[in-house]
Amino acid sequence: MSPFARRHPGQLFCTVAHRDAWNGRAAVRGRVLTPLAIVARVTRNGTRGDRKTGARAASEAATLIQQWRDDDRAAGRMSHPEYLARRYRVGFDPL
Repeated sequence: MSPFARRHPGQLFCTVAHRDAWNGRAAVRGRVLTPLAIVARVTRNGTRGDRKTGARAASEAATLIQQWRDDDRAAGRMSHPEYLARRYRVGFDPL
């Protein structure tokens, strides 16, 4: 990831187009991943409650995350750990 000159301290992306593309991907992926992640967590990855659904949700969530990570790496995009580290550095608090 090549550095860019920030116009303000909280800037995470080099251009508005890159920011919007990231946010668009995150929105689409989030709509798919959120229910899987919630079910996986509530069922403790299929060890409590509806075990079959929980295990399937956990497996599908892990598969999607790995696929998206590989797609992003192949496209030369910022990794999610780097993105979140940048957000934390500028004061992001999700809670």
